[in-house]
Amino acid sequence: MNPNDPAVLNVLRAFYSERRGSLAGKRLCVCLSGGADSAALLRGTLMLAPEFGFSVVACHFNHMIRGAEADRDERFCIELCEKLGVELLRGRDDVPAYAAKHKASLEEAARVCRYAYFKRNLDSGRFDYCATAHNMNDDAETLLMNLIRGSGSYGGASIAEENGYILRPLLKAGREDIESFLAMLRQDFVHDSTNDSQEYTRNYIRKTVMPELSRINPRVVGTLAGFASAYREDREYFESETEKYLESDLRNLPKSIKNRVILRKYKEFTGKIANGGQLKMIEHALDSHARSVVALDGETEAIIDSGRLEFVKSAERVPEYGEQKLKTGENPLFGGRISVFIGEKPENPGNIYNLLTNQPLKADNISGELYARQRRTGDRIRVRGVNKSLKKLFTDSKVPAELRDIVPVICDSLGILYVPFTAVDDRVFTKSESGALIVTVCGNTEKGRWRTANEE
Repeated sequence: MNPNDPAVLNVLRAFYSERRGSLAGKRLCVCLSGGADSAALLRGTLMLAPEFGFSVVACHFNHMIRGAEADRDERFCIELCEKLGVELLRGRDDVPAYAAKHKASLEEAARVCRYAYFKRNLDSGRFDYCATAHNMNDDAETLLMNLIRGSGSYGGASIAEENGYILRPLLKAGREDIESFLAMLRQDFVHDSTNDSQEYTRNYIRKTVMPELSRINPRVVGTLAGFASAYREDREYFESETEKYLESDLRNLPKSIKNRVILRKYKEFTGKIANGGQLKMIEHALDSHARSVVALDGETEAIIDSGRLEFVKSAERVPEYGEQKLKTGENPLFGGRISVFIGEKPENPGNIYNLLTNQPLKADNISGELYARQRRTGDRIRVRGVNKSLKKLFTDSKVPAELRDIVPVICDSLGILYVPFTAVDDRVFTKSESGALIVTVCGNTEKGRWRTANEE
């Protein structure tokens, strides 16, 4: 630390000093957008590189969002690197097209495409570490965004100083320090016009929320960033404890450890922070002590079994299949999401599943072997003398649309016999269990879980 050096240079020196051993002899890539933060990071890192024994390259990623302005930024980066004698790696992707295809926000799509580009270059051996220009203001703003969106305790750590090969050396430098450093160097930079739009959540927080908070506490940026920094230190300890329980029964763990296991496993599987609603859904499933499959979004499901948690892709859990013969006893369907019991009722099914419904069928009128399948276009079932559309019956019974492909359609050689929650065909309908074949459907899904009759 040199009191005569600019604040930015001292922040960078402290960061690189802590990693002197891992950086020596390595190739560090500075992510260069052309904005003030990245320009300051490049200039400061170049000044300190000889002191810490690493080499520097830069990379620029054109998101193709702002047309001519984005091309201007790229030209600026090319000229700056030529002036500084730094190799510049360049990439681009049609982020708006990616966002439309994947139904993502522009912010999220830009982040995904940008980091995918960084990872490709890392994997090709063009550099060893990648430094981004997130600063103290970004740290404070991200903390607020996480808290507002309901990210749970994991979001309290805001932006990590180091995440694998990603380094964030400027995280303890404020925006004013950065601008002062550039002014001292007489270094110009470009302005991203999208930063002026308050349609983006971060810009709204930066331009509206933070100024209001600063009326209460003029040092609010440092206060929030200081909280995030302290929380990161606490998290390091809890993470070391969490490591012990990743494959354990979570039910009897202290809540602080249990939630961290959930958040960590979700983050490792999806790359995202689970929000408060998702966290509560998993907690509820764990508390029920039943085997559960909880759909968290359109892509990810949580599987809870005997208190143990894993995450899977939704597509892996609901495969399309044809007819599945049903034997006496348990018949798992849809990757274990649903089970159909034929014959005797399962003993105490609440320990494994949530009991959904059981139905007696007139055994003498069943023709051939039983089998289950998914619904099909044009399916009909005879109820009270009328052939009714299964599609309409689902609607009338208020079976959620997202669950209709999961409901097993029970058939014999002559057609549909029984559709849980919906209807029993006249041919096998009976109210008496005497001389009947009992079909019990058990399982657990998202949307508050299918309910038993006594829960209605």
